[in-house]
Amino acid sequence: MPPSPRPAASLRVMELRDIPAVVRLHAADLPHGFFVELGERFLARYYRTFLTSPAGVALVAEVDGELAGFLVGSTDAATHHRHVIRLDRWQLARAGAVSLLVRPKLTARFVRTRIQRYARGIRRASDDGRPGTAQRKRQGMLSHIAVDETKRRSGVGSKLVATFVEVARAHGVEHVQLQTAPDNGAAQDFYANLGWKRQDAVHDGDDRAWVPFVLEL
Repeated sequence: MPPSPRPAASLRVMELRDIPAVVRLHAADLPHGFFVELGERFLARYYRTFLTSPAGVALVAEVDGELAGFLVGSTDAATHHRHVIRLDRWQLARAGAVSLLVRPKLTARFVRTRIQRYARGIRRASDDGRPGTAQRKRQGMLSHIAVDETKRRSGVGSKLVATFVEVARAHGVEHVQLQTAPDNGAAQDFYANLGWKRQDAVHDGDDRAWVPFVLEL
């Protein structure tokens, strides 16, 4: 007797009630990174920004009523960044400060590698909103995607990405991008099979390498 087919995933817009489960899945599936080190409280506040941003895209996939995966990104990375800086920076700062107070090593790394970059980002966000500021090219960003390990290889990830691309295209975005860890060959093959093009590696403020992918729309 052939095995029963897996139930199809249904997609919907992420809601506030989804954030605790999304944070847990992020920590389990994407365990590396500065935001994860700051803890669940900071991650929860971070994910709220995608629900309130005018350029934010936040999707969840469910199978049998349970969270199977999620995706967050933006249809305009610059607009989303300005939103976070102007409306959510103090809430994020408070959540981050609480985490840093009990993590002295992380605090030292934050001061060494990030504080000046964050300050420059705040100044740029303020300058971007002033009259006469040159328009930047609109660029979509797929920020995070995660699929529960028991629901993988069932089309959940590709369905989330395809829906994000449809949303970006509907908003007139010309191209979208994302970044993968250099040792994550499975993710790189996944995006390449979906038509995304690999770019030259880049380094973040912690000098960690990332492999960007771009999809022209």
